[in-house]
Amino acid sequence: MQLRYRNAEGTEVIVQLGDEPMVIGRSAEANITLLDEKASRRHCEVRLWAGDYVLKDLGAQNGTLLNGAEAKVAVLSPNDQIKVGSITIFFEEKAPVGNTTAMREIEQEMEVGKGYRTILRQIVSDSNPPRKTEGK
Repeated sequence: MQLRYRNAEGTEVIVQLGDEPMVIGRSAEANITLLDEKASRRHCEVRLWAGDYVLKDLGAQNGTLLNGAEAKVAVLSPNDQIKVGSITIFFEEKAPVGNTTAMREIEQEMEVGKGYRTILRQIVSDSNPPRKTEGK
């Protein structure tokens, strides 16, 4: 899963989520720093908890909105919108790799010495996971 938003310069930023909590706020110590006067220094956080990503407001003065409603603690679902100050953050599934990215990754593998056949075998094995077989 990932968080996607536009920073103060209008550049799109994508942050991949993992096991570590992501603090969102105005502070330079926040994992995701937002340059917005309406954001608190430690505004909210997104963390993995019991297999779900959870949004938690950290006592922000202006509150945290989830899909337009104030949220103190909420389980996130794909396509949810988190509003921190004037910035909207989209919670979404990681985008699939496009053709251009895939080709760039293959070129990088070849530069470090992997051969075409090795890469092809890896692609085929990744797309065809082993099947369970029943013992006799």
